Amino acid sequence: MRRRGIPEGVSRRRGGAFLAALLAVTALGWPVQAWAVRRQRTVFLSQPSDWAPQVDEDHKPPSLAFQPAWTWSGFKSPLAGDPLACAGSIVAASRDGEIAALEPIKGEARWVAALTEPVILGPASDGTRLFVATSRSRLHALNGSDGAPLWTAELPAAPVVAPRVLGSRVLIGTADGSLLSIEKDSGRVAATRLLPGRASTPAEPAPGAVLIGTDHGSVLALEESGLEVRFRRDIGVPITSPPVFDHARVWFAAADRTVRCLRFRSGRERWVARTGAMCTARPVVLGPYLYVLCYDNDIYVFGKRNGHQLTRVRLGHRLDADAVVAQDHLFVVPFTEASVVGLTLPGLQKVGRFDLQAPGEWFTTAPLWLADRVALGYGRSEGRILSLVVSKQVAQPKAPGANTPDAKAPVPAPPPAADGASPRP
Repeated sequence: MRRRGIPEGVSRRRGGAFLAALLAVTALGWPVQAWAVRRQRTVFLSQPSDWAPQVDEDHKPPSLAFQPAWTWSGFKSPLAGDPLACAGSIVAASRDGEIAALEPIKGEARWVAALTEPVILGPASDGTRLFVATSRSRLHALNGSDGAPLWTAELPAAPVVAPRVLGSRVLIGTADGSLLSIEKDSGRVAATRLLPGRASTPAEPAPGAVLIGTDHGSVLALEESGLEVRFRRDIGVPITSPPVFDHARVWFAAADRTVRCLRFRSGRERWVARTGAMCTARPVVLGPYLYVLCYDNDIYVFGKRNGHQLTRVRLGHRLDADAVVAQDHLFVVPFTEASVVGLTLPGLQKVGRFDLQAPGEWFTTAPLWLADRVALGYGRSEGRILSLVVSKQVAQPKAPGANTPDAKAPVPAPPPAADGASPRP
């Protein structure tokens, strides 16, 4: 049936034009991000068969041997934060305000200083100076060579994240929601930015900018000099891992058990992937891969450009501390396991492990690589620093013809696994 006075063909053309216009308006009104963001449906996917870099029976990576070098037990209270390298020493702080600089080869104390103020967060360093924030809302600067005090800056509130040295400034977030940029030479507050919530991650570097996450679910890129906002991305849940920059992208983890990728220039979300639990360790970007240490005992490996999950490696205990990359290996410290584990890169084969074998104790710090050694801090009631010499043990080559069908020699028993467990048949 056609309308009175309107030819049938004209009526159909008008109806088609109206439908096309309606679809165009609907498409324009749909949020652009819903089309642009790549979202992962589940983490419980079968692993792709092509994820086996540098792995075959004839070219196994050399195993790692950990040999204790020394242990320093000079602190009377647990450690505050992670040890770090400063002026050629391993420097650590205890919660009662003591700071010690240790010679990395022999473990002897080069100097010990006392702040007489509680320290709840780890120190920071620019290589020659040390910066320590205390619970009494002060930031202290010390000379890294002898521990002599340089200056003290008053903070508007207690610190909530560890300080970070970026260029000529020390960045630190406080409990009142402020981010302060302090000149490292003089202690003068050069800039202040009120954040949308309190800082939940230490400041991270990016080209000409500072990256930081908050407990209100915002990731911000701020201008390095004046802390003006370059972009702000709100996701609605707390940011749990430091945001990491690499090649015009930013990666971070959030409390909704997601890992996210943003464009650095605009803050636009590129992809979202899920993990089995929360992640607090700093993500590791290496080549085309993104390594994420997770509370569900796993290390997730994603393609950094598209968020595709490539594999998961289980270590048996929660992973909450930062990892360290050294000599083509990833060193991790599982929580409460009192051990350090070495894995190859990029494939993450377990090639070494050291157990503390001290009941009731556990490592409390991330590993530190210095002078071809791994140093770690541990202790429930007293802070200790342990140094381990790391060496490679190359497997003996097989005898000629061992892999041929005509070989008469008996097949040798498989060596024990890197973690000391009996191998599976």
